[in-house]
Amino acid sequence: MQESFNMKLLRRPFIAALALTAAILTAPTPACAHESSASYAKLSVDGAGVRAQWTFNVADFHQKALPDHNQDGWLSEEELQPFLQELFKDVLANYRIEGPDAPTAVQSEGYEIASESVVRLNAVYTFPFQVTRLRIASSLEKLTQPNHRHLVAVRDAQGNAWEAVVDGSRPAVDLDLTRPSMLKTAGRFLVLGVEHIVTGYDHLAFLAGLLLATPTLKALVKVVTSFTAAHSITLALATFNIVALPSRFIESLIALSIAYVAIENFAGRTLAPRWGVTFLFGLVHGFGFSNVLREMELSRSSLATSLFSFNFGVELGQLAFVALVFPVLYLVTSSRWKEQALSTASLAIMALGFYWFVERALAP
Repeated sequence: MQESFNMKLLRRPFIAALALTAAILTAPTPACAHESSASYAKLSVDGAGVRAQWTFNVADFHQKALPDHNQDGWLSEEELQPFLQELFKDVLANYRIEGPDAPTAVQSEGYEIASESVVRLNAVYTFPFQVTRLRIASSLEKLTQPNHRHLVAVRDAQGNAWEAVVDGSRPAVDLDLTRPSMLKTAGRFLVLGVEHIVTGYDHLAFLAGLLLATPTLKALVKVVTSFTAAHSITLALATFNIVALPSRFIESLIALSIAYVAIENFAGRTLAPRWGVTFLFGLVHGFGFSNVLREMELSRSSLATSLFSFNFGVELGQLAFVALVFPVLYLVTSSRWKEQALSTASLAIMALGFYWFVERALAP
């Protein structure tokens, strides 16, 4: 019996290792695997006062030297305190909160260290009159990363809620606090969902791995439906805080899911039906999708709308990717270069999966 292309390649370990190494060296860093540069704000409006809490990952501030003076990979409170005082000034210089009038005073209320790299800054804005409108303007991307996104959750004393997203392409948002708008909230989170999947390169790598070994439209429908159903379940469970798993554990499993699907493609065999494997790993990816919404701590009044819109946005982005990639892969895998293309692409995706796993699981 004639050997398959994959078996021939496995008999040439030097070539396989060389291909794997090349794929790793050209892989994007983990910072690009997700929309990793993001920050969050919770604004509580009560009369003429606005209490603000910002959550940042200090590693995002690339223009600042992190104060790890003893080089132990851990930022202690003593190391962070002077750094955060300077950071607070820089944030205020690149972040504006205005009502119908400018604030008369902005007072720092200290900070909290949430983890070894995540901090929360607290402040109180005082306005001359009752706050009925808010304008939030951010240029935080000047301090962090060019693709930085800032997610805002606003609450008033009556429990009404508003959500918004600002970034380099939308540097400011205006909120009318007299009229909570469910439609605007839905629109913002739909866009956020699309952006999350489009910039989530690990999720796209997983989808690409699935599409490589999906030869027919019927098989494609099964795989996409299975992935959608699975991640929708865990996205809802995690967002409602019914089930919560550590972020590092989830992100590491996502990386392993990418590598596993690529290994199946390369070997040319599966241990279970592909839709079943997709459903299992789709549950894991749903926890990854939930991280954005959980950080915002959405109110119960807007949670259902935000969750549905975000998930719908993820699906739109996913379907757009499938519609773009599947015809190309179908043409390639229908050609005489099918085995070579499948093996090469599987090796590259496998390398990405293992690379991201090492970075996520073993990073300090």
